Amino acid sequence: RRRAPRGARPRRLRHRLSMAVSAFGQLLESAAQLDGVLARPAREGDVKGIKSWISHGASGGDTKKINIILLCASATSRPACARVVEAVLPHARDQAVLDDCLRLAAVYGAEETVKCLLRVGTDPQRTDADGSTPLLTALFANAWDMYADEWSRANARRHATSLGNQNIIRMLLRHGAAVDAGTTKGDHHYTPLLAAAKFSGFVSLGAIRELLRGGASLDAVDHRGMTAEAIARTTLQKPIYDRQWPRIPERPDHYRRPGAVEAFLALLAQVRAAGSWKRYANAPRVQLVVLRKLAESGRAVATRGVATRLFAPRRRVQAMGSRALPDVLFWKILEFWRTDRDP
Repeated sequence: RRRAPRGARPRRLRHRLSMAVSAFGQLLESAAQLDGVLARPAREGDVKGIKSWISHGASGGDTKKINIILLCASATSRPACARVVEAVLPHARDQAVLDDCLRLAAVYGAEETVKCLLRVGTDPQRTDADGSTPLLTALFANAWDMYADEWSRANARRHATSLGNQNIIRMLLRHGAAVDAGTTKGDHHYTPLLAAAKFSGFVSLGAIRELLRGGASLDAVDHRGMTAEAIARTTLQKPIYDRQWPRIPERPDHYRRPGAVEAFLALLAQVRAAGSWKRYANAPRVQLVVLRKLAESGRAVATRGVATRLFAPRRRVQAMGSRALPDVLFWKILEFWRTDRDP
């Protein structure tokens, strides 16, 4: 099968995923002009070379050159490039470029770069021309077919098992990203959860849990009036993708993994039935509280170990020469107890 020309591939895929990132065009054009001087060291994580260039005054206050370094270092998943971004950030003056960098780093799954950008106050709610937010682009981390950087493309193709970066989504939400802010391209409208439903055959359930914990609405609808559950059900008609490698296909919107959509639908159904994410996540803890009350009344018995203090009749605990664990400490223990329902 004939591949599209290298320069055309990112443009085609941006249109395909409706995730236009306004920095891509500027990045590719500027990088071609200054590849050997700035773009290549930035893209490869050569922080020593970039620092040397800055320390010798080569930047000369040239905002365009600083922007090229930032964009190139953000549009890659190489871990070393985060140090390049960190070194250049004190010289950055263009807020619009920083916003583009945050969206780029999110889609490339560059966690340390995202941390650096958020640390200096880059707004996680700023959108591009189509309304795409960093939170939305983070859902498509590991979509290797849309990567312009060849190292990132090869790395994701070789190692990625699902779409979406859970850690970046968590960071963005903690820094104030609006969980239901949607993209608007033409007549189309998608919130992050609705977009995830369209790719539910490959999106990480951990990423979905982060959205739900952040308050993503199960009742939000797209331009056709379809909820996330309704969109996900349409993907059940797509063919099964069962190749061992790469784990994510070139067109993840055209396939589904065995059981992935069903797991997505089951998670949303359980949260809906519980009434909220908090009730869903705390259900196992509530069961332990019920068990403790049953034990206190003598209707349940624990026979050995620490459980004799957590789940035992008060009379038995006192007969053993110890006191029952106070309720306040019991709840404190539950706060540190992680279940498979926690992100």
